[in-house]
Amino acid sequence: MSFTNAHGAACTALVVIAAYGSEYIASGDETESSIDCEFPPEGKTPVREERQAFPDPEPDRRWGWTELITLTDAHGRACTLVATTVGSGAVDESSIDCDYPPPERRPGPSVRESPPDPDPDSDDDRIQLVVFTDAHGRSCTTATSKVGPTEEIDLTCAYPERAEEPADTTPQETPAPR
Repeated sequence: MSFTNAHGAACTALVVIAAYGSEYIASGDETESSIDCEFPPEGKTPVREERQAFPDPEPDRRWGWTELITLTDAHGRACTLVATTVGSGAVDESSIDCDYPPPERRPGPSVRESPPDPDPDSDDDRIQLVVFTDAHGRSCTTATSKVGPTEEIDLTCAYPERAEEPADTTPQETPAPR
């Protein structure tokens, strides 16, 4: 859902709605959300409100444990989101980050893929920081904790200061500093 908040900022919220009911959740309940807001640059007018179904670029492919999606929101912002599912397929965690592209750039394609994991044998008892470049050409960092029954994940992205791509776009993983 994209909207303009009371202060005039362009906002996009990922709102997860339960497809199936359970003893705790009714079908159709909103169960998880993430939001990203920013004030538009001069000359850009955000949409007042647009609520639509999530535009999954690969609707016929089964979702993995965690999926990373890049898309363009109704405001024209480049967005990347990450969602973690539980065994039932329900979304348990989500995070979204959106930016207006610089004047000389356009958002990239809509893509769904697994988040980069440069070290699949890494220690699950620590927070893992992964730096990568998304399909929009933005530098992104995820902070992931794999301890427990589900993953906790956060995401932040930004266009580089200069139009040229970063020198190394290979995903890199490090533990969180202590």
